[in-house]
Amino acid sequence: MNPGRYNITVYKGTTFQLSPVWKVDNLPVNLTGYTADMQVRQFTDSAILVELSTTNGRIVITPALGQVALTLTAAQTAALTSGNYQYDLNLTSPDGIVYKILQGAFVILDSVTQ
Repeated sequence: MNPGRYNITVYKGTTFQLSPVWKVDNLPVNLTGYTADMQVRQFTDSAILVELSTTNGRIVITPALGQVALTLTAAQTAALTSGNYQYDLNLTSPDGIVYKILQGAFVILDSVTQ
């Protein structure tokens, strides 16, 4: 399965929220027991700029809807360095199978209003 491609733009000092739904054959996948993690890096082998996961509370899964809610607070985005980065979002099933469901550019822009 190939991951979907979705480019994200985040403005520093604003709340970031994105809630993709994982579907197969146009039906939401039941995500009961799944975990999720997402990392943002400049390059695949560079340091992690920001990490979202079900472990750190920045990702919340709604199993029956197949929804994966990603959130960064305004304070968290304010601390990020502006620039062009990349990310991917993985889901891990209860039996340990890892699915890459999304990937793309992660652009952080300065906000005029601060």
